[in-house]
Amino acid sequence: MARVYHVEIARHAADADPKWVDNLLSHFSVPGVENARQGVARRVTLSGVYHIALIRRLNRELGLSVSSAVALASRLLASDAARASVAPGLELHIDRSAFERDVDRRVSESVESSSRPRRGRPPRRRGE
Repeated sequence: MARVYHVEIARHAADADPKWVDNLLSHFSVPGVENARQGVARRVTLSGVYHIALIRRLNRELGLSVSSAVALASRLLASDAARASVAPGLELHIDRSAFERDVDRRVSESVESSSRPRRGRPPRRRGE
C-alpha cells in the first residue's frame, strides 16, 4: 500500500503557501491526489507530492500558467526519460533523480516537524 500524506506535507515540499496548494487542488485534477467529499481531508501520495512540487516550480521558475504547468508536469513525470516536447524542436527535460531527492528530503523534514491538522469544529470545553 502506498504511503499517503496530508496536504501540509505537500505544501512544504513544494515550498508553496497553503492557499496556492488549495487553489491548485480545487481547480485541477492532480495525479496522486485523492479528493473526497467536502469535510474529508485530501490524501496525497508521494507521486502527488512530486506533481505538486513540479507544478509549483514550473509555475514560479518558468512563469507558466498553473494550467500549463499541470499538463506539462503530468507529461514529464509520466515519461521514463523525464522529457516532454513543448514545441517543434523544443524539448524540456528534468533531472528526475535530483528532483525526487530534493522533494524526498523536504518531505522527510516536514514529516518530522508537522502533525496532521485537526479538521472541523474544536471540541467543547468541559465545565462550562
